Amino acid sequence: MIAIDNLQFGYGRHLLYDGFAACVEQPGIYGLFGRNGSGKSTLLKLICGLLTPWAGQLQVLGHKPRARAADLLASIYIVPEEFHLPNLTPTQLAATQGVFYPRFSVPRFREYLVELEVPPDTRFEAMSLGQKKKAAIAFALATGTPLLLMDEPTNGLDIVGRGQFRQLMQRPEHADRVVLISTHQAHDLESILSHVWFIDQGRLALSATMSDLAQRLHMGVARSADELSAVRGIVFQEPLGAHTAYVAARDGESQGPAGTVQLELLYKALSLSRDTLLAALPAGAKERE
Repeated sequence: MIAIDNLQFGYGRHLLYDGFAACVEQPGIYGLFGRNGSGKSTLLKLICGLLTPWAGQLQVLGHKPRARAADLLASIYIVPEEFHLPNLTPTQLAATQGVFYPRFSVPRFREYLVELEVPPDTRFEAMSLGQKKKAAIAFALATGTPLLLMDEPTNGLDIVGRGQFRQLMQRPEHADRVVLISTHQAHDLESILSHVWFIDQGRLALSATMSDLAQRLHMGVARSADELSAVRGIVFQEPLGAHTAYVAARDGESQGPAGTVQLELLYKALSLSRDTLLAALPAGAKERE
C-alpha cells in the first residue's frame, strides 16, 4: 500500500531524508515516532502528495502521490496537526465535503460525533479547539479511505477525549485500513497500535510489529539494585524515583510470557541507546539501508 525506496528530501540546504526506505503491505495502525525535527510530519505530507521528493521512489496505492490523481485523492485522507475548518456545522461539513470520498458514511459520522460528544449543528467558530479536533477526527474516520494519515491526533484532547479516540480507532470498520499516526503521546496509543516505526537520522531505524517487540524485549521496573542486577540483557535503563525502569533483550522463556510494550520507555531507549537496542532485535526490524 505504501512503498518508499531511496527517498531524498529536505528544506533549503538541509537534507532531511537521504536513502529513506519503508514499506506497508498490510492493514493496521502504525505509530510513527521520532525526536523533534526527525521528519515525521514531512513524511506524512510526502505520502499524501503535499510535498515533492527530491529523488527516489514513492508509491502509494499504486500512484505517485505528487501527481494528485483523483482516485488516489479519494482514497487517502490526512488530519494535520494544525488545521483549519470552514465556519460550518459538522452536518454541513459532511454534506459539502463528504461527497469527495466514495466510501464516506453519514450514519457513521453521526455515530462518531455522538461518541466524541461533538454537537452536530453548532458552527465551528463556537467550538473549543478540542471539539474542533474531535470533529476533524470524526470526519476523517467517516471517509472510509483505505489510507488515513494523522499528525498528533490526540493533541488538544483531554483525558476523556483521548480515551474516546482510542475506542473509535478499535472499531471493526477500521480493521482493513492503514492508519499512520505521527505522535509524541506514546502512552496514549500503545494499546491500539499494531506496528511501530521509529525515524532517526533520516532513516527508518525501526519497523516492527508490537507483537514482535513484546516477544523480543522485556520491560519492567526494578525496585532495588539487587533486583536490577538479576535482570539479564539490559539494553537501556533510567531512574524512576527510587526505582529503575529498564528494557532488556528477552532470552527465551526465562523471563516468562511476553509482556506489554511500554512505548514511552521504548521511545527513550531508541532515542538514547538506539544501536544497543536494535542489536537485540531481529534483522527485519532494524534500520533499512
